[in-house]
Amino acid sequence: MRKIFFVAAALTICRGFSFSSTTIFATAKSLQFAQRPYNTKTSAANNVSPTRSELYYELTTINGGGTSPSSPSYEKVDWLALCKYFTGLTTQMALIFCFLSEIDKILASFSLRMPFFVDFLFFYIFNLRSSIFSILPNRKRAPEKDSEGGEKIPNENLEYNKRNIPTWTPPGLAFVLGWPLLTFGLRAWTAAMVVRTSGRYASGAIMSLMLHLGTGTLWNTVNIVERRLGVSVILLYALWFTKAFTAWQFYQINPKAGKLLMATLSWLTAAVALETRTWQINPDPDNGGRKEPLVPMKHPKWTTKFRWE
Repeated sequence: MRKIFFVAAALTICRGFSFSSTTIFATAKSLQFAQRPYNTKTSAANNVSPTRSELYYELTTINGGGTSPSSPSYEKVDWLALCKYFTGLTTQMALIFCFLSEIDKILASFSLRMPFFVDFLFFYIFNLRSSIFSILPNRKRAPEKDSEGGEKIPNENLEYNKRNIPTWTPPGLAFVLGWPLLTFGLRAWTAAMVVRTSGRYASGAIMSLMLHLGTGTLWNTVNIVERRLGVSVILLYALWFTKAFTAWQFYQINPKAGKLLMATLSWLTAAVALETRTWQINPDPDNGGRKEPLVPMKHPKWTTKFRWE
C-alpha cells in the first residue's frame, strides 16, 4: 500500500511540476523578449528589425488606437473587483481549511502519521496546485488560431511584452531555478517540519502558509490574467508580509523551520523591488501618462470575473 502511495505521489508531483515549469518558462521567455526597450527611431537608424511589441505599438498608433498622455485619469474605484478578490481569497481559504481538517480527522481515526518525505511531497504539490481551490481564474486563455492555422498572439500578450523592465533584471534562468528550488522547496520542507512537530495539518501556522499561497494565487489573477500592474505591486508587498508572518508562526512551533522560511524572504524582496521598479518605469497612457493606479479602477481594459463567468 505504501509503495502505491509513493508512486501516485511521484506521478502527481511530476504532473504539477510540468504545469508549473511551463508557466515559469513562459514568464522567463517574456522577460527575455522584453529586454529591448521600445524605440522606433533607434531601431530604424541602426537598421534593426522591430520586435512584435514595437510593430503592435506602431499599428495601434497609425490606426488611432491607444490614448494620448492627455487622456483623463480613472475616476472610480472598481469596488466589484475588490469584492470579488475578497470573496475569491476567503473562499479559497475556507476550502483549504476544510480539506486539511478532513485529512487530520482521517489520520486520527486510523492513528496514522505520515512520514516526513510524504509530508514534503504533499506540501510541494500544494505549492504548485493550491490554485485548484480558487474560484478566480489564474491562467491566460489558450491562444487562438489564425486563418492559416497558426497561433494568434493575443493583444494582452503584446501589451505585456511592450513593458519596459529594469536594466538589472536577472536572466530568465534565475526565475526557472529560483522558484521551484528555493521558494517551493523550502516552503514545503519547513511546512513538513511544522506538521512533524505539531501533528496537525489544519493548524494556525499551516493556515498562515495557505494564506500566503492564496495571496500568490490572487497575484496571478491580477498580474497574469487582468494585467493590472499597479495592483500587482501591492499584492507582492502583501505576499512579503504574509510570508514574514508565516515564518514567525513557524518559529513559534519549530524555530529551525521559522529561520529557514525567513531565508526565502531575500528572494521575495528582490521580486518586490523588481516589480516596483517595473511599475515606476511604465507610465499608463490611460492615466494621463502617470503611473498605473495601485488600487483597481474601472476601465474597459480591465474585467474581473469568476471562473464560471
